[in-house]
Amino acid sequence: MDEQVMISLPETPVLKSRGGLRDYSEATADTVQRVRGQFLVDTFKPRVTFAYKTITFNMACVNLFPNDQYVSLGIDEQNLRLIVEPIVSYDKDNLKFALIKKGRNTPRTCTTTYFCPMLFEFMNWNPNAKYRCLAMYQDFGAHKVIAFNLDECQQVFSEILETSDGKKKRNTTILMPENWKDRFGYRMDELDLRTRLDFTTTLITIDSTTGERKPSNIQPKFPTPEELMHQPYGGMRVKQEALDENQ
Repeated sequence: MDEQVMISLPETPVLKSRGGLRDYSEATADTVQRVRGQFLVDTFKPRVTFAYKTITFNMACVNLFPNDQYVSLGIDEQNLRLIVEPIVSYDKDNLKFALIKKGRNTPRTCTTTYFCPMLFEFMNWNPNAKYRCLAMYQDFGAHKVIAFNLDECQQVFSEILETSDGKKKRNTTILMPENWKDRFGYRMDELDLRTRLDFTTTLITIDSTTGERKPSNIQPKFPTPEELMHQPYGGMRVKQEALDENQ
């Protein structure tokens, strides 16, 4: 499968080397940008793909919740985020995002006849394209969630081409957001704001059957002394496994 990535960077004069760092603060200075994961090989990174009427989480993404097959979707309209959280199978707002095959979670293509068209309209996306977004896994002790910044999606167009010898092949073109072209990524202080989740915010949940939009408040659970002693709490913990992605 051929992939064409459309991205350009500004032409700037290259400065000579400044040598090593005097201390670690230079690594987080406001002159440093962390290179976006989308600019690197993202084959095995957790991600989601939105089509006009389907959602697909890849293998690396479902492995972030290895013991769960059902999740809820929360839309943070103000911050343009999708927040995914595991829930029980009998919750009426559940989405079955994975199947158990051979004893392990396996991705499935989720039909979202009402939700995705609403999301495409809300984000002003092209219905003829797909949109990929990398996951941010966060562990808050009682709450384990995956967050997606919806304004950081790659636009994906696929077409089947026929070669001169009559064979067919898929050609994929990936378009980056317009505001990415002038920067390698976010500064460290900006990155912290992009990944931080505020559980006191009001999320908008959408009923998968009726499409009804309902506000819901999620309150954080503070750790007990025992939890602080026996398990990690707070911060961002990223888990990535080199597993075959689900196509």
